[in-house]
Amino acid sequence: MKITEIDHFSHRHKLELSYSEKPYQCDGCKELGFGSSYQCNNKKCDFHLHENCGLAKPIASHSFFKNSSFKFKKKGKRGKTCKACGKDVQGFMYKSKEAYLHPCCLELPSTLNGNFNGGSLRLNLEVKASTKCLICQNKEIYKGKLKGWAYISSCGKHCYHVGCVNNMNFENWKMGYFNQSQSGGVAKGLVFNKEENGESSNGRKENKGSLMKNALDFIVKAVLGDAVTSFLGIDFDSIANN
Repeated sequence: MKITEIDHFSHRHKLELSYSEKPYQCDGCKELGFGSSYQCNNKKCDFHLHENCGLAKPIASHSFFKNSSFKFKKKGKRGKTCKACGKDVQGFMYKSKEAYLHPCCLELPSTLNGNFNGGSLRLNLEVKASTKCLICQNKEIYKGKLKGWAYISSCGKHCYHVGCVNNMNFENWKMGYFNQSQSGGVAKGLVFNKEENGESSNGRKENKGSLMKNALDFIVKAVLGDAVTSFLGIDFDSIANN
């Protein structure tokens, strides 16, 4: 059961679990957030925390680091990056002898399973990409410096850096690719506004696009939360067919 209200050391008012109709910056880890967050009802505060930041544990562990435990820290460290996504750790973070991790990255599910069109797709979280990421077209986030975690399909054909999925969400938000409601222009959905190349006569393009769409769907649900993607109405078809 979801915890709907919390008292948190980082804010003087109670925080309630709510959905935002526009992206927000988490006041804990300082990263972008979509949809679900713990919010202050006082509009003057404009205070938000990711669910994982609001419920962060003092001590945590991760299967990629079997010989280490992670301690929660309130402040980031200049020049240090998250081992999972490659972004700077500017606020709330977990630290061990081996790595720094954002709270949301620490809690990423190890396996994603789904069924579509009579088939199935399994994606495993791996400590590095085995093939080129289908978003950045590289095996490493920063060549020679940081490999970055990736979700990889069991067939090995689909590989996506966690950091690239985050960047994709941010860049499309920054460029204003949101569905606008007819009454008041409130942002309702993030749209990946890419040109479609069309389908090949034998249908192979369509099948490949369908697989990519579902793979991205699973991963973004893991990164943003299942309910969040439905709420935002994210359109994966334009990416998959690109």
